[in-house]
Amino acid sequence: MSALILKKSFRKQGAYSKFYDIFLFERWVSAMNNTFNKIKAEQIRSMFFILKILTLFFCSSPIFQSAFKGTKSRDTLDSNLFATAVGLIILFIVIVFWFVINEKKKKRKAIIALEISVFFLLCMFSIYISGLYLSNYKFLFIFLIVAYTIEYDMRVGMIIASLASTFILITDLTHDSGQSVNVYFENDLALSSMFFIIAWTLGYYVSLERKHIDTLIDSVNRDSLTNLFNHRYFHEYLKDYYDKKNHIENPASLIMMDLDEFKAYNDIFGHQQGDQILKIIAKLLTSNIKNEHLVCRYGGEEFGIILPGVLKEDAALAASNLKEIIDNYKFEGQDHMPKRNLTISAGVSQSQNNDDSYTALIERADSALYRAKFLCSNRVEKFASVFDEFSYSHGKDSQLITALQPVKTLITVINSRDRYTYNHIERVVLYCEKVANYMKMEYETKKQLICAAYLHDLGKINISKELLISDQQITKEQWEALKKHPKDSADIISQVPELKNLVPIVLSHHERYDGCGYPQELKGNEIPFLSRVLSLADSFDAMTHRRPYKPTKTVDQAYEEIRRCSGSQFDPELTEIFISAMESEDIGATDSA
Repeated sequence: MSALILKKSFRKQGAYSKFYDIFLFERWVSAMNNTFNKIKAEQIRSMFFILKILTLFFCSSPIFQSAFKGTKSRDTLDSNLFATAVGLIILFIVIVFWFVINEKKKKRKAIIALEISVFFLLCMFSIYISGLYLSNYKFLFIFLIVAYTIEYDMRVGMIIASLASTFILITDLTHDSGQSVNVYFENDLALSSMFFIIAWTLGYYVSLERKHIDTLIDSVNRDSLTNLFNHRYFHEYLKDYYDKKNHIENPASLIMMDLDEFKAYNDIFGHQQGDQILKIIAKLLTSNIKNEHLVCRYGGEEFGIILPGVLKEDAALAASNLKEIIDNYKFEGQDHMPKRNLTISAGVSQSQNNDDSYTALIERADSALYRAKFLCSNRVEKFASVFDEFSYSHGKDSQLITALQPVKTLITVINSRDRYTYNHIERVVLYCEKVANYMKMEYETKKQLICAAYLHDLGKINISKELLISDQQITKEQWEALKKHPKDSADIISQVPELKNLVPIVLSHHERYDGCGYPQELKGNEIPFLSRVLSLADSFDAMTHRRPYKPTKTVDQAYEEIRRCSGSQFDPELTEIFISAMESEDIGATDSA
């Protein structure tokens, strides 16, 4: 039984709800981490800003002292006001400059070097104007060493310490004191040593702190069993990729992979052996992809591979290569599996235009994976809408394709109002195509069945969105409104001359073999043959997917229900044919274009 179907059966037992709660908790933790990181980054920026303001303040002290040196007290009032005003203006200009370059300097090292150089030259000028070797402001370099060692790393701090020491010691050596011992040089050797000690000690501490934080972050982002990136990081990475609009200039593809029949393996060998299989799969995936690609454990036996800058076609080739590697690997005990092998299925999707979202990318990949597993496991499927595939397969019927275009618009509207109905339509089309291939229908008959499946729920455009997505028990009046959709669907397509032959099929897809259906209460062979096929596909999907107030059935339970209703709701001759078709290897279908 496929993992996707198991997830649906887990929902009934509460396991799926628990998994969803864990998912919500992970998203909450991620949001809290992002908030914390933003607050922390803001606090660090504030600290650096204050430290640099203090550096400016101390650097300005000897400059002002030199400016007012020798001025009498009665003459200083006007000068002080002027100097204060000039100083404040300069300070304001510097602050504005910092705000402007703050974001740019993250990406341009030249701006960082310019900022450090300006501060360094300012310190040199303050020392120069306050007496060079006699200056009491040589300690100003400590501000620079502390600020930039913390902001960047030990290497930057050591470079500033080296340049500061060189400047101070050269000024001492160039001074001729006339004594046998240069006292200033000896004293400043201790100060220079202090520069290096501060840069090394602080840099080493900052390095350890950052490594510790990186280790913690990595452990949060890693799956403890496989050491792959986990479900939380998977979503975080894709969200960030889309937030930065990278998917527009550099489209990304997504591969979702799921082990086939993994529950059976766990049942036979136990969960510990199953865990070993997951570790092997993780190693096979990581060792056979490029470094720039990202492998994540999405959940259970499902893996997600993000491929930035890779188109869907190339991603499908990569997925096929990975599937072949896994198929050919000799897993312990695989001979006891139903197909005597442990295989994997994959779905592939690609990012789209400005209106696309990362959740839609995941949904498309999941839809392709569903097709790969549910219709015929152990294969790779590229995502394409049913309409796109139909247009590709029936492109020679240009008149029909043109006629379907306005109908496609209506289905797009349904998609925006009720995602379940849209996905339901796509799945019913796939089931009908599978049955048509199994029964070896003639081309025209198969085309009619697929078109009818594609159009059978068009009438839901007239049903309110609230009723379509409601989880409340519907009233008798609401049920009567829902029962009108087959006639409404038939009325819509009857307006298109090329589609009029589909009207009886669409109109009758909710009729029952015993005559208790609607809207015409047709019975037995009075119901069009293709309507009877469509009814089976429609009901099967309704049983195996979400419905208000009705528990989701597994595939086997749905088969049992179909057999139980054979002769009453369904055509008894078609019942076993439909089940056999769904269980068959769909050799007539090809990968999505």
